[in-house]
This record gives sequence, structure tokens and C-alpha cells, in this order.
Amino acid sequence: MSAKLQQIIDSIIQNEPLSGTSLISTIFGDSVLHRGGNISLASLIQLMELFDFNDRAVRTSVFRLVKSDWLGSDKIGRTSFYRITDASRSKYLQAEQRIYNDQMKEWDHSWDLILMSSLDTDNKAFLKKELEWLGFANISTNLMAYPGSNRLQLQKLLIDVNMSEQVVVFKAETLQLFNNSTDTIGRMLETNWPIDELRQRYLQFLEMFREIGVILMQEDESIEPLQAFQIRTLLIHYYRRILLKDPALPLELLSADWPAVNARTLSMNIYKKVFEAADDYFLSVAATSEGAMPNATAPFWRRFGGLTQSNERLSHALL
Repeated sequence: MSAKLQQIIDSIIQNEPLSGTSLISTIFGDSVLHRGGNISLASLIQLMELFDFNDRAVRTSVFRLVKSDWLGSDKIGRTSFYRITDASRSKYLQAEQRIYNDQMKEWDHSWDLILMSSLDTDNKAFLKKELEWLGFANISTNLMAYPGSNRLQLQKLLIDVNMSEQVVVFKAETLQLFNNSTDTIGRMLETNWPIDELRQRYLQFLEMFREIGVILMQEDESIEPLQAFQIRTLLIHYYRRILLKDPALPLELLSADWPAVNARTLSMNIYKKVFEAADDYFLSVAATSEGAMPNATAPFWRRFGGLTQSNERLSHALL
């Protein structure tokens, strides 16, 4: 076990804020989602011990996740099991797309505007929150905007919440009428989207995990499974927390040194280096209501452009 790596891991666990409910959600999304979607409470407790959470803290956290319908619970004999609910599965899959599979897209220089003036106060607040998941911001009273949204996602959202006939969607473009139009757009972005906050969070993330990346790329021997699981879980946990607040604005609208690009590259490199050993540890601990964890489904292997098993692991999986 690398002493230097463990020192960094322990420092992150001790010095960075960790929420039990959020960390369990990370474990479900990263390790459980594509292996059947359920896991025993005893397994969760053992996994969470690696991040300094005791039995009572884990039980409290899963209780809150069940109460908010992120998880469902089943009991077989004296053993409790927790599973991803039908209601939360779409949220997990949406988060997965953002974390592992999103590409920095080219912008067509158009803006999508959503007029919500016909909605009552409650429905307006609800739709605003849902649109913010897609990166939209409230740029003025009753008007949400985003530069070049995913139209299929937007259409599906409005249909799912039964508001397709209650809002008006416009497409607009920026007119360069003045020499300083670009500066004006920049100020508008900083006013309505958390640009400065995101920059600082990405820089903190890079500071937190850059040394781990350097050590892993220099290590000749394979990483210990326990450390690999800690690194993979912490990496995705903190990366996810930033991404779910990042509206993924087109790079053309951001500064040339926007740190999200480096954060994604670092995350991909570390994840590909540790995922296999992390899986070894996870599978040695985790159990479902039917016994051992099943093999990961195809979407897992498409993460970060494609994960590759070692020949030894692949041969074992085929036995």
C-alpha cells in the first residue's frame, strides 16, 4: 500500500466536508447502479467505514434517502437491502451522463428562451428548479435562458412535467451590434450563472486530486484495491458535486483557461487507472439480496470513452 497515497486520501477524508447521504448516493451511482441497483446494509456499512462513517451514521443516511425516495428498502430475514427506486433511476442516469459521458459540445451561437408568465407561482418554482438541472438560468422575470440547450432533453422535460402547453419556447441569437457586445455577454453570464464560484471549485478539485494523478501515473506496481476504491469514490463524489451545479456553458463563452477541461482530463485519467482495482475491493465486500453482485452492464464500460479490462480480469470473468 502506497503510504503517500494513503496520506493524501486520509487528508481529504479528514479535511473536506463529507455528507453521508451524498457519499452513499455516489456509491450507488458509481458502483451499484449498473450491478443490479441494490446492496445490503451490511455491505454499505463496511464500505462507508473507509470514509470514517460509523454504523449509526450510515443507518441515519439511508433512512433519509428512503424518506426522500432516492432509495427503497427491503428486508429478508434479519438482513436489510437498499435499492435505487424507479423514481430516482432517471436522476442517477442523468447524473451519470454528465459525469462520465458528456462531451464539450460546439455552440451554434443560438439561445433557448422559455417564457413562463402563464404559470402559477408553485408551478413556476417547480419548473425553474427542473430547468436549472439542464443549465438554464433565470435572466429576467418569467424568462429562463440557456445557450444552445439539448432540445430533446428540454422537450422530454416539458412533456414529463406536463407543461409543454403552458410555456413558450423561443430560439434567439446574439447580434454583434457594438464592438463591446462580447464583454456585455460575459457580464450577463457572470450575473446569472455561478461562473466565479465554479472556477474556484474546479481549481480546488484539481488541487485536491492532481498529486494523486501524478503518483498513479508514476507507480510501477498495481494499486491496492482498498486504496483504489477510496480514490475512485472520492474522485467521483467531488467531481459530481461540481458538475451537477455546472450549467456546462459552451467553451466559446468562457475564458481560455477555463479549468473544467483540465478537471475532466484528470478525472478520466485517474478513473481509468483505478477502476479495476476499485471494483475488486467493491465486489469483495458488496452483496445483493440474491448473493454476489452481478456483472456490470454495458453502460458501465462506456464511461469516460470506454473502460478496458486487463486480460487477467477478463479471463476470470469468462470462467
